[in-house]
Amino acid sequence: MSAQSDELTRVVCGAFDSLSAARKARLLLDMSLSLIDTGRYGDEVEQYLDVYLRTPSLPKADITAALLARGNARKAAAERLLVQAQEDFSAVARLDPVRPAVLGSSRRNHTIHFAQEPASRRAPLEIWEHIAHYIPRHHLRTWLFVSPFHRNIASRQIFHSIDIYFGEDQDNVNRGLDIFDRVKADSVFAKRVKSLRLHWAYEEGDILDLMLRLFRTAIPAFTGLHEFEWIGYPEMRADIVQAVLASHPRLQSLGLIGWHFDAVGVSAFRDLRKFCLRAEDDDGLADMCEVRAVLDRNARTLRHLTLGAHLHRPHSWDGAFASATLRSLTHLDLVDTRLSPAVLARITHARALRTLTLHGTLDDPAAARVLFASDLWHAADGQHEVLPWLEAFRFVMVGHDFDTALFEAVVRFVGHRPRLRRLDLGSCPWDLVRDALPGLTGLRVLRVQMASIDSAAAAELVLALPREMVALHVAAAVSLAPISDCAPAFRRLSSLSMLHLRVLPAHRPQPNLLSEKEFALQTERWTAGVSAVARALPSLDFVGWHGEHYVVVRTQSGASYPSRVELEQLPERRRLDCGKGVDLGSEDAAWMERKDVPIDYDMTGTESSHMHW
Repeated sequence: MSAQSDELTRVVCGAFDSLSAARKARLLLDMSLSLIDTGRYGDEVEQYLDVYLRTPSLPKADITAALLARGNARKAAAERLLVQAQEDFSAVARLDPVRPAVLGSSRRNHTIHFAQEPASRRAPLEIWEHIAHYIPRHHLRTWLFVSPFHRNIASRQIFHSIDIYFGEDQDNVNRGLDIFDRVKADSVFAKRVKSLRLHWAYEEGDILDLMLRLFRTAIPAFTGLHEFEWIGYPEMRADIVQAVLASHPRLQSLGLIGWHFDAVGVSAFRDLRKFCLRAEDDDGLADMCEVRAVLDRNARTLRHLTLGAHLHRPHSWDGAFASATLRSLTHLDLVDTRLSPAVLARITHARALRTLTLHGTLDDPAAARVLFASDLWHAADGQHEVLPWLEAFRFVMVGHDFDTALFEAVVRFVGHRPRLRRLDLGSCPWDLVRDALPGLTGLRVLRVQMASIDSAAAAELVLALPREMVALHVAAAVSLAPISDCAPAFRRLSSLSMLHLRVLPAHRPQPNLLSEKEFALQTERWTAGVSAVARALPSLDFVGWHGEHYVVVRTQSGASYPSRVELEQLPERRRLDCGKGVDLGSEDAAWMERKDVPIDYDMTGTESSHMHW
């Protein structure tokens, strides 16, 4: 048998040698294609095809067939290897889901997949990250239970910003200490935290000393930190400033919110893009010229400035506003504060401003009227003399509700600004606001007050607004009918994702003020009202209802059944809770609801939610 095989081999080789080069190449191609068809592609076939393709004067059709066969074989082999690799990564993810090597391997997977494969494999990680960025936290939490892939994406979004509360509530304290422990033990988690907000409510004593010691040991572990805010009592003092400065000298954003300004040495930070100081008045351990020093020493980078001081205390920002840095600011918020003519004059020369919040009281209303009226609009080029790049403007005055001349000047100031996206004129009469709306073609967010509201008034408001509105807050002193009846009038605004309807005297029924039966009845009416708004407007993701906020959860029961609408109430803001507040789905909605105006020094969260703006 062996002799016959050897003879056959010699005869075949002899016959093969007698063939022409073209016949030999064709035989090599046929052999390669046969091996590929039978699933025996490997290094041997690669060698056959490599030799074949280097043979001169081959027919173009045969070259095409060889390249196509080799390409398909290589692709099939690569996909089999990728599936095996993904199985390895999945096994590692189950054992250690935050290992950097796993995350890095997932990011490099750019293979195009087919429709029958899971969605997480049909799109790259970057696409899912982008999708998650636009999903509110309330809904994004469901990703934590979908798969390790989705859990990692959601974790990066959810833990980007963390609020920690240290005070009487022991559950909050334990949660904060758990976060400190995890940050020190898990470097991957620590890098995910970009914004840290600490809320304090302690008197002097051993407990405070212990908590501050724990904070000093934990703060260096937040290696990815870009933003830091210290809120409440005790205020951020010199030793804490030094601890934060030592561990995070290149912070981009720093916030100090409390009763006094005690942060001696805060001007040592050099790369701040945003600085926030909100205090009850001018006193404290730090000199107020420290604010001017912060502006001067961060002139190269500072773009967002927030300053506030309690309305009932004397103070002045004149010294800080003498800084040349003001001309470089793009965002300025003055809240709970007195506004002098000098401050207003400096603001009108800050031509780079894109967002401006003025909340408080005017030292000289007549001078303010002159300043706002001095703005000239040039119809030829569509430019304003004062703040030509303004995109968001909030003007909420306390004690000037009946100064019609002031509001007329402000309305002329905001008129004919197609760049203006967000507007809140506080207690400005609705008739004046309505006159300004036709020139605000880029408006997408509006907060407005009306003397009374009914379906006709709501329809008039909607007709004056651009169809592309995304967030709207309507407050009225009196509702001539249940305000939920006005909701259908807003259907014309098909892009509206957040609507807040409010009658200023209305608030949630309180069980301690009513009988059990009356409380149950009024609570049912309260819930029915907010549910009616959500059902009437399918585009809504969030509903505001007399100062409270609800997320809308819509579920489709089936093809033959209408979708079901459920509402879940979002947390109320806490005392001294500034800036970010609860997640309302977008920066537009967060700006409109202005969780930071004003600081409620003497009110609990429940009381402040019922406050008349």
